[in-house]
Amino acid sequence: MSDIALGEGFELTSVLNAGFAGATDVHWITAFANDGGEAILTADTDFFKLPPQVLAVQRTGVRVIHLPSHWANAKRALQAGHLLIWWRRIEAQLTAMKPRECFTMPFNLSEDADMKRVPLDFQSMGKKARKADRRSYMG
Repeated sequence: MSDIALGEGFELTSVLNAGFAGATDVHWITAFANDGGEAILTADTDFFKLPPQVLAVQRTGVRVIHLPSHWANAKRALQAGHLLIWWRRIEAQLTAMKPRECFTMPFNLSEDADMKRVPLDFQSMGKKARKADRRSYMG
């Protein structure tokens, strides 16, 4: 895909290709950002639901584009076709996004569809993480 669709200044890799197979999300997000990575394309809802991942996004400042669950469950050829059709809009969204923002995209092929911002509640996630830390410390 990278030979066909990537615009100038964009580079695409995967967790597997970067050598982070089996690493926790927090570990690879941090390492990715420390190595100059700026954005994550994922179908994993943990990036806006679970405190460790949300707080890793906050700490590192990465941008997140969330792919829909239908995408994650589709066959590889359909996943690739969807990304190719959306790729220019993904690049445009990433360019317009601020650090720590998350957007989700629909699973359709419409030229008129837009991505929607997913608000990340860093304060609430921080409280949940501190509460979990206290429980594990006391337990």
